[in-house]
Amino acid sequence: MTHAPTRAIRLVDERPHESWVPFVLVDVFAERPLQGNPLAVVDLSEWTAKVPDAWFRAVARETNQAETTFVLADDGRATRMLRSFTAAGVEVFGAGHNSLGAWWWLLQTGRVDPSAALTQRIGDSDLPVLVEDDGELRLVHDAPTFGALVDPRALAGVLGLGGASVLADPAPQVVDTGAAHVMLLVADRETLDLAEPDLAALARLTVAHGAEGAYLAWIDADVAHPTAHTRFFNPAMGLDEDIATGTAAGPLGAWLRRSGRFAGDELIIVQGESLGRPSRIRVTLDSDSTPSVIGGARLAASGLLVAPRVNGA
Repeated sequence: MTHAPTRAIRLVDERPHESWVPFVLVDVFAERPLQGNPLAVVDLSEWTAKVPDAWFRAVARETNQAETTFVLADDGRATRMLRSFTAAGVEVFGAGHNSLGAWWWLLQTGRVDPSAALTQRIGDSDLPVLVEDDGELRLVHDAPTFGALVDPRALAGVLGLGGASVLADPAPQVVDTGAAHVMLLVADRETLDLAEPDLAALARLTVAHGAEGAYLAWIDADVAHPTAHTRFFNPAMGLDEDIATGTAAGPLGAWLRRSGRFAGDELIIVQGESLGRPSRIRVTLDSDSTPSVIGGARLAASGLLVAPRVNGA
């Protein structure tokens, strides 16, 4: 029996009026692909026309990652501008996995010069990007600001935890180094694992205190290097639970030092264990407690994306 030859599938429509832009999926804060926190990165650095926000949101919904980052051209002050959107279409700020994954790809593909003074513009902030000797990236955050205190019992209630399981010393607090999140310590590893938040109630509570999400941490004192195991819930931004959160890791280090729970200048953060994607984040603090987040990434996939149509083109 003979079969008709299989018709080849054209992966890219080469119609002359259509254009394409590259995109990749990278796994951030990961030692190998398919670990860490996935991120979609879309390179629009050669795109000169103004792109409507509706297109950014549509692409973020299409990729369906925790965040999709769009790399835009130099604005005259920074090496690149970045804009990041969640799958729910909400724009988020701060230098976290959304930023580190984009810069890792730009450097890996030679799109930027690693010997140059690199800066990124995210929202209203222009922040340095540094390449470490081991090839990992260091993202400098804004100086920390310490905001509202949060009632630990109210927070424990919306997280599905008993009141005694959330430590009141230091009291949970909103900390911002580019994105505002509630920091809180839990009493033990079991409590960390048991958290099952009422997402709607948690969103209302965090927003009422001027924050996005809640970052739960347990400090492991039985290891040689200070280590925090963490979980992050951010339903207000469309993220039920995040795998690895650089924008919360920086504030955590600053908050722990200010409260006296951490006196050093480097903290290891382990996140994503509850989601089966273990991730490792290094946080360093300068003398003013301004944090930097350090890590690497791995390429998971690459392809082409239909470019935005502008003015009905």
